[in-house]
Amino acid sequence: MLPIALLLLAHQAGPPAARAPVPAPAPAPAAVRASPPRPQRPQGMVSGQLRHKGCQSAPAAAQVSVIGLEASAASDAAGRFTLQLPPGTYSLLIEGPGLVSDQRVDDVAVSVGQTRDLGTVEVWPEERPANCGASAAEPPRPAGEPVVAVAPDTPSLDLPGDRVSPSATPEQPWVRASPGTGAGQLGLQGNPARADEDALGPPSFAVGPAGSLWVLDALNRRVVRFDPRGHAAGAFPLAMAREGLVLEADITVNEEGHLFLYASGELPTLGEYDAAGRLLVAGVLPATFRGATQLQLGRTRPIFLMQNGQAVRVELSWGGLKGEGPLPGLPLAELYARAERTGRFRAAVKLATADGRVRRSVQLQSRVPVTGVRLVGVDRRGDLWVAVDRAERAESGASQAEVLLLALTPQGQLAGARAVPPGGRRYQFREFALAPDGSVVQMQSDAAEVRFVRWTLLPPPREVMAGEGVLRGRVLEGGKPAPGAAVTVGRPRRQIPVALDGSFEVRLPAGTYTVTLRPPAPPGAPEPLPVDVRVAVAAGATVDIGNVQVAPRVPARPDPVPVGP
Repeated sequence: MLPIALLLLAHQAGPPAARAPVPAPAPAPAAVRASPPRPQRPQGMVSGQLRHKGCQSAPAAAQVSVIGLEASAASDAAGRFTLQLPPGTYSLLIEGPGLVSDQRVDDVAVSVGQTRDLGTVEVWPEERPANCGASAAEPPRPAGEPVVAVAPDTPSLDLPGDRVSPSATPEQPWVRASPGTGAGQLGLQGNPARADEDALGPPSFAVGPAGSLWVLDALNRRVVRFDPRGHAAGAFPLAMAREGLVLEADITVNEEGHLFLYASGELPTLGEYDAAGRLLVAGVLPATFRGATQLQLGRTRPIFLMQNGQAVRVELSWGGLKGEGPLPGLPLAELYARAERTGRFRAAVKLATADGRVRRSVQLQSRVPVTGVRLVGVDRRGDLWVAVDRAERAESGASQAEVLLLALTPQGQLAGARAVPPGGRRYQFREFALAPDGSVVQMQSDAAEVRFVRWTLLPPPREVMAGEGVLRGRVLEGGKPAPGAAVTVGRPRRQIPVALDGSFEVRLPAGTYTVTLRPPAPPGAPEPLPVDVRVAVAAGATVDIGNVQVAPRVPARPDPVPVGP
């Protein structure tokens, strides 16, 4: 637990105007006596030489960092690296151009005054390097078996759609709100269709456990509630709002119907309201919380998602406010999720353990350019909802955009997808919120009204519904393709054809398999030793085991001819 020091104000029941404002923190002391410099801790060394798995080439300019420490080193042209570390046991994180991300080497022990030489460290390339077999100028490597970096499970999902569909038919809007200050109205300012003026409106909304809609009406400094049928059901003023507009803010509702409101500013604040709009407790957050991009709810405790992809879980109560973190992402089952754009047509959802080790990295492959990706939340079934922003330029020259909503299981399977139009406002605001019935609600707006539309995901593609995934790889013998190799999988054993370049591909039902690869053997020669690879195949996913090196065949020695006396 990481305590957060702040001033806490507990509020009694009563009209909001009667409560005292949240006090500002006391100023820091004018001067602090300088502490003597700490003595330098004794250290040891870690060295090694990176090499592409199944190749003779080395990844230059790869970054080797230490999980939990601010220590890193770049590999040279031959793949060599050196790190100076205090004594202890560490996990090394290896990333770089052309490498599978988030690879690591665990249990690296460092002793004082000694050098731990890892020797050759094999890392997994995304694709076969062009100089895979080049080794003439390579210096001799230390003897012994090479260390193979641990790469995360990397299922690949091909996102549906090969172009933006600007005429996507929306479902019937759940709530329509016109501009104004009356019952069921929301504050709107400016025209979002014009690029030369500001467009302001509700920055956030949430769906309660009973299906009611809560909207943060920032321009009118209040929260407006709509019942499950979309009718106006009341409003209450923001008791913790200071001077000025509450625009950089977010709200969420827990299972008890209590509303949590986060407001950014010079002094970020967090407040908890009951279902009737009474402010129960509020607190001033550290200035670092100005970097919060979204407020989520983990069971009953708010979770802040930060700009760097990490998260902080906060507990707000009469006894004070405590924070736990930083966490490596949004909690999902026993893992933590974060999303990032990795290329023009690619994005990734990474699932890590509490210590930051990535266990699974779901690669999202799109045929439409990806402009951004963000987490929406975790539903009651435990599926992770992700919004992928996509845009392309039409033949007329106009830019067209859409948002692709995805539901992913913790195993990286696609549970559903739906393409929807973007919300349409230019300022930063919450566009999506999960509803208890399993749907997602989107806020859309223009100069005339604000609309809240319900979306349900469409079933996954047919091959996903059938529960199948794709397994592919490439067999090499002595660094060269092995088209005559034998590849079998499953029980009973199933033979997989191998192409001339050594590649193979097969569709399999979701499950865990042992893939057996054997090099070709001449007639009459003993059967060569196999290579077994254990893989997990997810429905709708593509598992690429990359290049697999099999031992070259050894010609059988002829029987010795007896020699007489």
